Amino acid sequence: MKRLVTFVLVLAVVPTMAWGQQIHPLVGDMGYADLILTNGKIVTMDDRSITPNTPGNIVESMAVKGKRIMAVGSNSEIRALAGPKTRFVDVGNKTVIPGLIQTHYHLFSPAVARYGPELDLTDPSIKLTVVAETTAEATAKKIRETIVNAIQARQLPNGQWITVDLKENDDNRRGTTFSWLYMGSINRRQIDSGTENNPVLVKTGLQGVLNTPAIEEIKTFFPDWEESTDMENRPGAGKDGYAAVPEIQGLSFELWWKDKPLEDLAEAMYRHGMDMQKLGITTAATRILFPRVIAAYNLLNREGRMPHRLAYYVESQRGNFYGKKQIHEFYKGSGAPWTNHANGGEMLWNNGMCNEVWDSIYNEVCMGPDMPDAPAEVKARERCPYPGSKPWESFKEAIIHGWRPVQGHATSSHGARLYIEMLEEAMKEGNYSVEYMRNLRTTIEHNILLGNVPEIMEKIKLYGIIINVNMGMLRDIPENIKDYGEDLRKFAMPVKTWINDGIRVTFEAAGTDFWTPIYSLVTRKIPGRDVDFLTGKPAPEVQILPEEGIDRVSALKMATIWASEYMMAEDTIGTLEPGKYADFAVLDNDFFTIPIEEIRELKVVMTGLSGEIIWDADQPGN
Repeated sequence: MKRLVTFVLVLAVVPTMAWGQQIHPLVGDMGYADLILTNGKIVTMDDRSITPNTPGNIVESMAVKGKRIMAVGSNSEIRALAGPKTRFVDVGNKTVIPGLIQTHYHLFSPAVARYGPELDLTDPSIKLTVVAETTAEATAKKIRETIVNAIQARQLPNGQWITVDLKENDDNRRGTTFSWLYMGSINRRQIDSGTENNPVLVKTGLQGVLNTPAIEEIKTFFPDWEESTDMENRPGAGKDGYAAVPEIQGLSFELWWKDKPLEDLAEAMYRHGMDMQKLGITTAATRILFPRVIAAYNLLNREGRMPHRLAYYVESQRGNFYGKKQIHEFYKGSGAPWTNHANGGEMLWNNGMCNEVWDSIYNEVCMGPDMPDAPAEVKARERCPYPGSKPWESFKEAIIHGWRPVQGHATSSHGARLYIEMLEEAMKEGNYSVEYMRNLRTTIEHNILLGNVPEIMEKIKLYGIIINVNMGMLRDIPENIKDYGEDLRKFAMPVKTWINDGIRVTFEAAGTDFWTPIYSLVTRKIPGRDVDFLTGKPAPEVQILPEEGIDRVSALKMATIWASEYMMAEDTIGTLEPGKYADFAVLDNDFFTIPIEEIRELKVVMTGLSGEIIWDADQPGN
């Protein structure tokens, strides 16, 4: 592919143009183009409708002036906008699409996992591994004995942190250890004996349990830990030492790295962002729990080093372990400083607030009255929010005081019903209209078992709630069906039905992988991970409700034009239209015509951000 070919002799390119004469009206208004892409299949994705296979205009060429798209059209039309300093890039008939938008990506975590060790941002704890037994009691005993033996055999000093990675037993149902920890069947009282001088975190996936010394150390920087933990999870969670994402990540960001230079944390975020550029990702959204992470991104932004656009959602009540009083004071006193993209920062903007955990996944879904006949032990472990819980209180208080609520995990039908109930309470207390709420574009995430319950869907449409799906999580449905029965299957992300019913649906990429979720949206086949993070074993492919598959163009809309609506940025990004930022990705194959099985192998060979080519696979050093 030809790259960065500058045509100096513009008279030869545009023979009808004489200096000072016959200037194109656009040139007269804006000056000559700075950059022109030619000889491409440039798919603008500017059709916002739900009509299948309607990508919008397809053109050969695109002109860029400064950071924005100047015009699109045929090669000859766009060449008329060139001047003596215009750069031409011949994309060799390759497909060009808008820059990809990742709507739900906790990008700071992979950033420090990949680049933290290079910057002395590491986990200083001693690492142990325990494979669960078939009962909670035997597993707790094994955990404690493993820790005590390690302390004695290695002569670990007092104060040395220990982390235990708890693996699932092959004979257990998937997610069994999750339930044991969440329900308190494994708790700190079982591991305190013999570990009095060493803080311990036992974790499985995204949750775990802390011993008493660990809790005391956490309380030095999160003094309201018990109240906060009980509010977020369940009454008694603090007494049990239950730990989840805030504690597990907070150990790094707020304890182990509290004295590390902020520049080092920012550098890890920057390097990961450079990796994202190579994949055509130009915009991302994330919830941020910890103030140091917000500070790191703002440092990059002040220095002009943001490698992609980032919309972030404040989740301070989890990152700071607030109690009920602090939650109310924070949202009441902060003045709702969120914004949309057009009126916020070009590269970084606060797009709202969230409390990521609303209901849950794996064993603790929230089906409520929609699956009333499930066994009692299954219903007992359902995780549903309620007035007084941290998700309920933080969302409600924020809405009342003017915040945009985003990224609540309404994974199940009854969870969504409760979210709407909370929303309506906040609207009543804040005296807000339906139109006001629609303009906030609240979102619910993952939606594995949201289903199509009429009363819930009507409210989702009424309030303009955006459904943001995670296709990979359909992998867990066969295990959920074992719990609830075959009737549960119909609840498994009926995406096509939602779209056809006029609900706006987007998807979150699998980290930085957009092509596998698109493949799954079309085929409803969910490829197994190389290694399942819950079991450590290879995961099989799963196919769920194939009749709910959609066309590939609609799937791409979910990551471009529709995703821009999620980010409140549809007037700035998401399509290749004049006036919008020139964010684009050039693909190595034609997304629109290749067999669906080959979509997962697509590569990005060039990325543009704000009119600059920030990644080019053909350039030396890339």
